[in-house]
Amino acid sequence: MQAHCKTKPAPRVLLVEANNMGKWVGTTMPYEVHIPPLGLMYLASYARKALPGVEFRIFESSLSSPDLSSLENDSPENDRFIRILNEFQPDVVGIRSIAFFLEELQRIASLVRAHSDATLVAGGPIVQAYKRRLFQEVPELEIAVKGEGEKVFVDLLSGSPLSSIAGLLYRTDDGVVENEDQLEVEDIDSLPFPTYDLIDLNQYQSQLSYAYNHRRQGVLLTSRGCAYHCTFCFTHWKGIRLRSAANIFEEIKQLHEQHGIEDFYVVDDIFNVNSKRALKLFDLIVAAGLKLRLYFVNGLRADITSEEFVDRAIEAGAVWFTYAVESGTDEIQRLVEKRLDLEKAKRVIAYTQRQNVAVNVSTMYGFPTETRELAQRTLDWLSELPKPSLLPYHFCLRFFPGCEINQQALDAGWDPARLELTSRFSYNDMPLGTPTLSKQDMYGIQLEYHRRFGLSNPAAVDGAVRTLRSIGYSDTEIVHMYSVLKRKVIHNVGDLMTAGGN
Repeated sequence: MQAHCKTKPAPRVLLVEANNMGKWVGTTMPYEVHIPPLGLMYLASYARKALPGVEFRIFESSLSSPDLSSLENDSPENDRFIRILNEFQPDVVGIRSIAFFLEELQRIASLVRAHSDATLVAGGPIVQAYKRRLFQEVPELEIAVKGEGEKVFVDLLSGSPLSSIAGLLYRTDDGVVENEDQLEVEDIDSLPFPTYDLIDLNQYQSQLSYAYNHRRQGVLLTSRGCAYHCTFCFTHWKGIRLRSAANIFEEIKQLHEQHGIEDFYVVDDIFNVNSKRALKLFDLIVAAGLKLRLYFVNGLRADITSEEFVDRAIEAGAVWFTYAVESGTDEIQRLVEKRLDLEKAKRVIAYTQRQNVAVNVSTMYGFPTETRELAQRTLDWLSELPKPSLLPYHFCLRFFPGCEINQQALDAGWDPARLELTSRFSYNDMPLGTPTLSKQDMYGIQLEYHRRFGLSNPAAVDGAVRTLRSIGYSDTEIVHMYSVLKRKVIHNVGDLMTAGGN
């Protein structure tokens, strides 16, 4: 079988994070949510160590350039990328993406093929989600990396025969070939820290972080995989691998000393899966006298969180906690195999809220078999907390390719076409309805949430603004945050404080 791409060593590699953050949140503002592309930064760091002669650049497709106004045609995003292709002339273009951004991956791939003869490689969760189908969706694609990419990419850039590289899919004259899986890196402490010299920290500071503020961002991924098996979640890793507290602290110290970073955003699925490790990290930060701010922006599991964890985290600088609850009913907890102890969760969330830090509670509606009554019980569970979630994190469930919950929905009688359509929706798109929860009921649930706890509740917004100010947010950051959340420009904090910003 003749492969459709060359396999000679590559001296210049362009790594692209293909995303569309305006689509992600359902709005386009001068400021959007962007974090440094950690996966590509790990990839470049690992490959640099193995292949010191290779030159790398990193490009995020939807991150606005400071000189964007100098581009005169109707497609400034295209012009910006074409200019980089022409200037850098890469031998390989590696594009990382997720299933939600398939259209952005298609756009970037078409530009690469129209303006470069570079070998085109895709990676990231989208490959695990689509596998061979991705080559149909992206006809320009030559190679795809499934699973963990560091070892695979080094073998690929070294010019090894494609048939010999575990973890690859590639196009041939006879179709798409899928090789065996690559073994995962067991000791993730052995991985070099992600490279920050390939990104512009000032450019990311001009946008919003995952905690909706303008800071020099240190993004921490302290584990790979997950110890749990929630059916709505997409993960291709088996089990969980943890970095040591000492290794995490060394990265924090390095970023603090070399880049002046004081704000660190933890993006693990469940950072506190090992409490002993977490407490050790907090102790190291305190002992070093570092004055940092920690943001747990992705998820803490509430029923394994202790008051000691909360206290020690705050002592180390934590100002932002996010607890992923999903549903306030035991029935849905069992369905999605999360099985959160809701009473324990309620107690620790309430305790955290009393510490006057930012506390977010993530919940969803629209699960397979969920009725109006079950969805209502989640709202009632939230009402038993001392405060509303600081941010309005109550979302309609999306069904992404590769997730087990898709089959649960099909088994419950859902329309396959409608199911796939939801994977393309932003957080703010209107729900379609399910066999057990009508579109009208879904609208009602969302409206009631915002009336009781969210953007339509002046007291909730006032409380959130006071909390944000108390943990160091500027009024500009608060205005930019709520402009994105409300999908309209908010001019000053006073508008929010007096009427909920409506």
